[in-house]
Amino acid sequence: MNNNMIPEKFRRQTHPIINKEIESSVKKQLHEDISIYDNGGIYKEVEAKLKELFPRKYILTTCNGTSALYTMFFGANIQRGDEVIVPAYTFFATASPLFQLGALPILADCGENGNIDPISIEKKITKNTKAVVVTHMWGIPCDMENISRLCKKHNILLLEDCSHAHGATIKDNVVGTTYSDAAAWSLQGKKLLTSGEGGFIATDYQIIFERAVLLGHFNKRAKKEVFDPNLKEFFVTGLGGNLRMHPLGAAILRPQLNHFKQQLEERRETARMMDNELMNIDGLAPVKFSSEYNPAWYAYPIIFDQEKFTIPINDFVEEYKKLGALEADIPGSTCPLNRFPLFMEPWKVLQDYTNFKDQMAVNNEGFPNADKFHSTMFKLPTWYGKDRKNIVKSHMSALKQLIIRYQRHKVDDKDEKL
Repeated sequence: MNNNMIPEKFRRQTHPIINKEIESSVKKQLHEDISIYDNGGIYKEVEAKLKELFPRKYILTTCNGTSALYTMFFGANIQRGDEVIVPAYTFFATASPLFQLGALPILADCGENGNIDPISIEKKITKNTKAVVVTHMWGIPCDMENISRLCKKHNILLLEDCSHAHGATIKDNVVGTTYSDAAAWSLQGKKLLTSGEGGFIATDYQIIFERAVLLGHFNKRAKKEVFDPNLKEFFVTGLGGNLRMHPLGAAILRPQLNHFKQQLEERRETARMMDNELMNIDGLAPVKFSSEYNPAWYAYPIIFDQEKFTIPINDFVEEYKKLGALEADIPGSTCPLNRFPLFMEPWKVLQDYTNFKDQMAVNNEGFPNADKFHSTMFKLPTWYGKDRKNIVKSHMSALKQLIIRYQRHKVDDKDEKL
């Protein structure tokens, strides 16, 4: 075996780490209830714990992260024809639920770190703008103070997609709890907290919460939690949807909530270790962000400087995988949204959007920062658990071998000029 290969046991980490606590929680729930109609049982337990970790007045769990975003948009009363400014660089589910409401996703470019840029946001605001949606990409917080100030100035809603950023903070304020009108999280299998499939929203506004409940719940839970006189008469039927989290998913999530802060700190330690290694590598760099931010590190993005290497980024990552870095990744579906026909020509399948061609033409503009970030970034996991330090060391050792092999040396540059 090549001595530079990453040991097989360090090549891929199972997440969540399935332990006796999770197994016991699932078995317990199997014997209690596998379908719950109200806000009791394990829902009450899990939502109360989520409220401790993400302190807002109202928390509502959902069946997946996309449904959480849809629920948040509906709760915020996003309607047909409303323009909603969204990141040009994000996973498409940040914005795709808007089409279910007839709203218009308007793309705004990102800054150098991949997060939506306040300057680009302001350029896209019109009289039809109802809200701004941000995604804290890869767990690094957005510039929420400036974006919040901008939204207040123009009297528009601020909504957060925190699916990458469970526990990230800005000045010790947990993202999703302070600056916005509402926030949504995914609990999908790879997320920092996971129920396999699941999600949740958080808000301090009763009307957003009650509309959210009515969208995805009916009868018992809606009767207990919907009080607005214009909404409560619909409690028996809800609005035709069932977006409840499965109780067994909640059972997978429940034990993780007690250990989440420890997992988060271990991921941050992993990120710091990789920061220290990259400081000494010419051509690779971590993403820059404010010292006031403490990321959650859903993943660890690395910026690749093509001028410093003799092979392109795709080949570099493939060579890295050959050394055992199986989780090294260039994101595919997380990319500039103008590459998808849904955001450029939705009227081909959604005929109602034919009337909005002129408004959506703004998405034909270029998004140079989004294109550059996507084309120069690859990512690694932020490992946690007892083996994390050895996993990092083995991955960094393999990375250094690639640097030796493929880094463009100054002497090469001189030769090229001769």
